[in-house]
Amino acid sequence: MNKIVKLILIFLVPATLYSHSLLLNVFDNNDGTITVEGMFNTGESAAGAFVKLQALNSGEILFEKRLPDSNELTIKIPKIKYQVLLDGGPGHTVIKEGIPPKEGFIKEEKKVKKNNNSKRMNATISSSKAVTISIAIAFILLFATIFISIRNTNKLIKELQTKSR
Repeated sequence: MNKIVKLILIFLVPATLYSHSLLLNVFDNNDGTITVEGMFNTGESAAGAFVKLQALNSGEILFEKRLPDSNELTIKIPKIKYQVLLDGGPGHTVIKEGIPPKEGFIKEEKKVKKNNNSKRMNATISSSKAVTISIAIAFILLFATIFISIRNTNKLIKELQTKSR
């Protein structure tokens, strides 16, 4: 058995030596810019990986550029909430929350498109007595079902205990 474990370890160790993961560092330069740095944990360069700044609310791409040979980019901090995405290829994507500017993020107003063909209605909870009574009856039936189920389960357990003696 000991030889089999050693043999498996001999085959699995080389596979782990070649595994690597993408690292993303985001630094605030305290001058209204951030520095985005990317590399693999093996020390391998991540030059050519895509750096994207994406708005959190709308999903809009605010900035997109490939990492240069220096593995870092300096980017102006957006005024809206964003995330930094480093895409180094299949299976190598890292996302981090963006650093806010000194004055903080501005609040984005939600853009509502008006469509003449369909009208949006606000969802409101009906306060009629029929709805309230229906909900109360539903809860009573739910609790009754649970109570009966517990009672029957206890009866079955007692029967099984008496038969096993």
